[in-house]
Amino acid sequence: MPPTYEDVTKIPILGQDSIIVGYGLLASFIARDVVSSLKSSTYVIITDTNLAPLYLDQLQESFEKELSTSPNHPRLLHYQISPGEQSKSRRTKADVEDWLLSQGCTRDTVILALGGGVIGDMIGFVAATFMRGVRFCQIPTTLLAMVDSSIGGKTAIDTPLGKNLVGSFWQPERIFVDLAVLETLPEREFINGMAEVIKTAAIWDEEAFSRLESNCDAVMESIKAKATGDGKGRFYAIRDLLMDIVVGSARVKEPS
Repeated sequence: MPPTYEDVTKIPILGQDSIIVGYGLLASFIARDVVSSLKSSTYVIITDTNLAPLYLDQLQESFEKELSTSPNHPRLLHYQISPGEQSKSRRTKADVEDWLLSQGCTRDTVILALGGGVIGDMIGFVAATFMRGVRFCQIPTTLLAMVDSSIGGKTAIDTPLGKNLVGSFWQPERIFVDLAVLETLPEREFINGMAEVIKTAAIWDEEAFSRLESNCDAVMESIKAKATGDGKGRFYAIRDLLMDIVVGSARVKEPS
């Protein structure tokens, strides 16, 4: 059964319930919410070539199902970039923008950034400047992006002189945090995200920090676990803790 609004946790940004956290959102929830709430002639999914085989087909299929009943027949496009920090550049940004222009994208285009911090930062900056600003949604796929880089409207690209030196603040219409995608996250990337979670809890929430400390062994066991084949996934045992730490970190970092 796909998640409904009753199954998710919503966190406000600037008075709007823009952060939506739950399990299995890629299956149908994201497409249903975007198509019903963000009317457009063109929806564009942008991801990288590592993530596309994992998530793109599922997201495309859910959008195509929703769009098939729309009287205005909106388009669904997708574009893939190379993975890694090297893609967070002026050249890649220009390539994406030139492709959007070649596809006839206009000011009503809605862009969906599916990926980790590189995708979120760079595609967010594309959205901030294309046609002087178009709507976009973040779909973070790493724990670090879920609890940090996707929140607050931070967008940027790197330059030869340093990281994130050229960018803009551009708030996403939605941040869809699907905790189910963490099942495919490499151990190192999960630990990177946990470092941010622990830092946030240590500064802002003594109770959350104590809970993390007492569940350290369970978290590490889940990170190192293999898929069991029962459909529950390696993080099933700590699913409630995951929900709490992601929601807690997001609440701390939401702009006032």
